[in-house]
Amino acid sequence: MYELLFLPCGYLLGSIPFAYLVVRARKVDIFQVGTGNPGAVNVFREVSRRAGVAVLLGDAAKGVVPVVLARLVGVSPWLALAAGVCALAGHWYPVFLRFRGGAGLATVIGVAFAMMPLPALLGSLPGALVLYVRHDAGLTAGVGFLGLFVAALLLGGPVALALAVAALPALALARQRLLPTPGVRREVGEEA
Repeated sequence: MYELLFLPCGYLLGSIPFAYLVVRARKVDIFQVGTGNPGAVNVFREVSRRAGVAVLLGDAAKGVVPVVLARLVGVSPWLALAAGVCALAGHWYPVFLRFRGGAGLATVIGVAFAMMPLPALLGSLPGALVLYVRHDAGLTAGVGFLGLFVAALLLGGPVALALAVAALPALALARQRLLPTPGVRREVGEEA
């Protein structure tokens, strides 16, 4: 029964607002610059590359930590994935920012690397190429996670789990497009 504690812990960890904290240290209100999205891309574009990378790493860690901790204590891969999804929900609706969060692509990337490290690494190669050429985070995520799914299949990973992990960016993009955060201006390719 203690395994279910990973779910609220994942949510609370996902609620840590790295974009808000990083730019606040620079006396900037993330909700007032660029798209107003509290995510890595907005910070990268509007504050600095270094700050954007720091936010990307922090937001990705929000996906990695609950999954890795759950896997270390031996819970099922599905419960570990659920802990990662709870971290994503925390990023979307962070309790510390009055439920105003970002799309969560960086958090999804963290969950993917924690769940399936080698397929995620292999899938990130075509994704990185798309990012270099197109500079579009949404398209990059789609290509990267399609690559993850194909790599997982080729490596003999569990198909259902690979499909579930590969579908995570669709959740993040759907949330961004269909359920925008109040006061946040949407922009093509924006992610959190």
